[in-house]
Amino acid sequence: MLPMRRFVVMGAAIAGACFGPLTGCSSNPQESMPEFVGRNQQGVGEPGRLTRAEWSTYLSDQKYLHSIARPDVRIRLNLADAPQYRFALSRLKLAGKTPDNSPYLFKALEQRRLDHIAKGYQPGLLPKAATSQEGTAEIQEMHLIEEASVGETTPTANDGTGTAATTFPGGSIYTYVDVSYTDASGAALGDLAWSEEFDGGRKLTINTQGNLALTSQRRYRISSYKVEESAAEGVQDSYIYTEVGLNGGPAVNEAPRLTAPTVLAPLDVAFNDNVISVCLNRTWTQDCDYDLTGNPQSVTLPLKGSISITSSHVFDSTEIDRFKTNLGMGIAVPEAGHLKLILTNAGGGCDVTDGTTLVAKMGQFWNRVTLSPDKKTFSWDLTGGNAAFFDDGCRQVQDEVKLTAFITLPLISAGTTYRSSITLSNDPAALRPDYVFKKITVTNSCLAAGTEIELAEGKPAAIETLKAGDHVTNPFAPSLTVMDTAVGTETTPMVRIRSESGRSLLMTEMHPIQVAARGMVQARELKKGDLVMTKTGPSKLVEVRREAFTGKVYNVKVGTKAEQSALGEDQTAVYANGFLVGDGQIQKKYESIAQQPRTGDMLARLPSRWHRDYQLSLQRR
Repeated sequence: MLPMRRFVVMGAAIAGACFGPLTGCSSNPQESMPEFVGRNQQGVGEPGRLTRAEWSTYLSDQKYLHSIARPDVRIRLNLADAPQYRFALSRLKLAGKTPDNSPYLFKALEQRRLDHIAKGYQPGLLPKAATSQEGTAEIQEMHLIEEASVGETTPTANDGTGTAATTFPGGSIYTYVDVSYTDASGAALGDLAWSEEFDGGRKLTINTQGNLALTSQRRYRISSYKVEESAAEGVQDSYIYTEVGLNGGPAVNEAPRLTAPTVLAPLDVAFNDNVISVCLNRTWTQDCDYDLTGNPQSVTLPLKGSISITSSHVFDSTEIDRFKTNLGMGIAVPEAGHLKLILTNAGGGCDVTDGTTLVAKMGQFWNRVTLSPDKKTFSWDLTGGNAAFFDDGCRQVQDEVKLTAFITLPLISAGTTYRSSITLSNDPAALRPDYVFKKITVTNSCLAAGTEIELAEGKPAAIETLKAGDHVTNPFAPSLTVMDTAVGTETTPMVRIRSESGRSLLMTEMHPIQVAARGMVQARELKKGDLVMTKTGPSKLVEVRREAFTGKVYNVKVGTKAEQSALGEDQTAVYANGFLVGDGQIQKKYESIAQQPRTGDMLARLPSRWHRDYQLSLQRR
């Protein structure tokens, strides 16, 4: 029996909110701190939960499932098919979930089985219309294998890693997801790891490890099962697996060895702040690593790098040419890997735009792959006009995003073919990516042209005239240095406020502003009568209205590292038309916070049908 280990991770509080045009503030935690309180619990499965007969049936059902499914193609299970239904229940039982401790989960699966029977589903996979996740430019639900490694780039022998990830647009009511590492026959090489989350579902990642010395086989399987309920789609489940290792030919003792990947894009090429900044409608003068202001429909990101072989293997040019030919003809090649951009705050994600109904086709990537003359180095170059082009739905203000590149590497040595893979990702929950991108943000922020910012000497200056190196008035320090400026456009009507003292300000709706009674709120939440902070103290708003604006909008970032070290939280502030507002750094923070769920009792947010499952989950430690 494999050891059982469990741990519980509760949602943590997320701080504050801020003010206006550029943004700035002191925060009122009573009002301004949306909090992510979705409950997440993780653990590992225990084979001893299945009797010998049940374990034998589970392996048989798994073999049957893999005889009708394809590697790297995510499917919905046909629960009218007895082996598929038993397989789903066995995965849950291995994780310790039973009708007693998860009553609604099992009731929902039983109802799904009855629905499938009523629809006349026969043994085998669901009809295509029921299994397809239609290709779309919108943000999509995703369930993917993020890592499938046999340790080709690590110094430890027999060190396999498997990672599964899932995301749902806007979040889900409940999500269960697991990942297992086995050999091709289904024999366990490590724990079945699982995770469940109530009132979350935006960014779940679960890892497991495999000890390859436990099998004489040289082909390995990483698989993941998910059950999820969302307000939009009800209860759904899905399954996906991938296989790596020996493909064909005589077995060989030498395992492939790869160097660490060299990655030349995307990188933090501006401002050196350890953040890869992607600018949408607004461009920072100094801190915009990738400018998308001229591309209003999509998100494009450059990808460039290489990896080499140190063992006797070479890259299999015949297989790589097959990938390129089929993808060029519009034939899906699920085993070619994937490129995914996941919106970690909002939930959901996007593929590169040549995706099919079930898996991104990856034509963009493989068209830009080359091999060295000795076939020992594999390079990719999606830069300039060939940058990776993601679906339109991912072009929105969302702050941090997760970029995952799962790259299949076909290898060959002495007639033996081998499938390897590497993972490039900035997923902080992934166990051991081969390369870790820096944090990537996709953001907007700004103020209307003509807004007057008070300089350190007390004189006003139009925001569009500010430049790096200027000094502005700050209520918490003698002055602050302008570090960066931004310029762009705003397509959404902006918020015009006017105070009883006669001050007026036009700002984007996402700009937070400090309200005396409510702390920091975004401009879109302001109402007539609110008391906002100004240069001369609190002032009542006598007008709050929407106003279209076709001119340029601007923003600033203020405070050197030394200056910020003397400040408290949310104090990189300036006076804009006399209103105290924060800079672009604070703006980004509160845009992110605005996308998190509000605080409140979990049971008040969960549908009553999930109350018992949630309450029983609290007893599991």
